Amino acid sequence: MPRNCYLIADRNYNVLVHADSGPTNNGRSALKDGVIQSLVQKHGPIPLVFASQQQLLEIRGHAAHAALSHPGKWLDVGENGYLTNEYLADICAAAQAKLFVSYATGGADWYPDHLSFMFSRRNPARTAMLTAHWELPETLKELLAKRGCGYHYGHALDLFRRTADGVVESMKTGEVLTPLALYRLDHGDPPFMKAGSRTTPSH
Repeated sequence: MPRNCYLIADRNYNVLVHADSGPTNNGRSALKDGVIQSLVQKHGPIPLVFASQQQLLEIRGHAAHAALSHPGKWLDVGENGYLTNEYLADICAAAQAKLFVSYATGGADWYPDHLSFMFSRRNPARTAMLTAHWELPETLKELLAKRGCGYHYGHALDLFRRTADGVVESMKTGEVLTPLALYRLDHGDPPFMKAGSRTTPSH
């Protein structure tokens, strides 16, 4: 899936969501096909890049999109988001990014567990098995730094803003955007939080 990536261009601010894009077995990619370069030429530098760090190579028949390939290729080893550190660093260099955000590999605590979330702390044995032959994710930070780009491990509800000098910084929302906090902004304290309140059981 070399072109499954998206550009958000809003008020002269660009964000690249790399999604499930990545190099294919025949060498195609958003980078080699010139997709990222053409986006920069048309819309300007892309200071913020979101991408997964997964390095999946698996038998095609195991993937949900196996039916899109010829049956004779179902036992071939195919890419399913095979994103090496060097490739991601080159994506950021082509985009002229200031911050890389690693996302879609951890799985929030409230999200159903799934094989795609390689770095989930809920199943460290599985994570160790699946990532045993991967490049170390931490190495990407060093490659990005050489290209003038920062690294951030994303979490749900993170916020990002561009500073006056063009640097992109991340901000933690903490408790600000939890369901209870948002409810209280419009409705005040819910009944169960009010002093002396008693709820009447329904029959």
